[in-house]
Amino acid sequence: MDEFSAQGGGRAGTAAAAVGRLGGSVAIFARVGDDVFGERIRESFEADGVDTTWLTEVAGARSHFGFCVVDQATGKRTIFYDHGTKGRFAEEDLDREALLDCRVLLTDSHHEWVSVAAARWAQEAGVPVVLDLERPKPCNEALLEASTYPIVPADYALVLTGASSIEDAGREMLRRGPRVAIITAGPEGAFAFTADEAIHQPAVRVEPLVDTTGAGDVFHGAFAYGVALGYDLRTNLRFAATVAALKCRKLGGRAGIPTMDEVRELMG
Repeated sequence: MDEFSAQGGGRAGTAAAAVGRLGGSVAIFARVGDDVFGERIRESFEADGVDTTWLTEVAGARSHFGFCVVDQATGKRTIFYDHGTKGRFAEEDLDREALLDCRVLLTDSHHEWVSVAAARWAQEAGVPVVLDLERPKPCNEALLEASTYPIVPADYALVLTGASSIEDAGREMLRRGPRVAIITAGPEGAFAFTADEAIHQPAVRVEPLVDTTGAGDVFHGAFAYGVALGYDLRTNLRFAATVAALKCRKLGGRAGIPTMDEVRELMG
């Protein structure tokens, strides 16, 4: 190994860290063990300004842990992970009032049907839901129906919808309930579909390209923050793509997350 770094990670976790680094107000609802990793997880969230009031510590449990290997030539990564023994939330574990005290709810599928319940609560309350889906799970169809802005990588979007093209996948996602369907395609950028239009946001180029770990998670967090800030869809796609690109300048999922000033400088 030429370089090693220990950082916080996870899909919704890194999205929350991105919002905090950009200057937004954000809280995380998650579970950790009372081990060294759990302590590091909490500390890294707090360092990025993330409210950890609802980061539940489970006594005697092991926290989620991942090990990422990055190819130096391409910046692409492979992740090995262990979900630990801290378990997943039950509905009664969630403070519904606190969860919905927000302008936007972002969820991934880690807590499965509890994430579905949270998304439905937000939908009923008129709170937009940004959704991160990346692999097949039984809860995914229900999550898609309860989301406002699902953001799905292209390879899984084709699997999820049975479509043969990104455009067909986006249209099929829309048919299942969301207001906007967003498909990310790495170096090809991102595609957004509404009832009235299709938008292509090209990938934003940065140098050096060191590591793509967490780029998708950061895109989700930045997009959610843009929704909270009231950005229109085109502006928000460009914003999220810029934040995700800048993240790739450094090793690890969070070290390269930019400040708002850095984003504004690149966007011009």
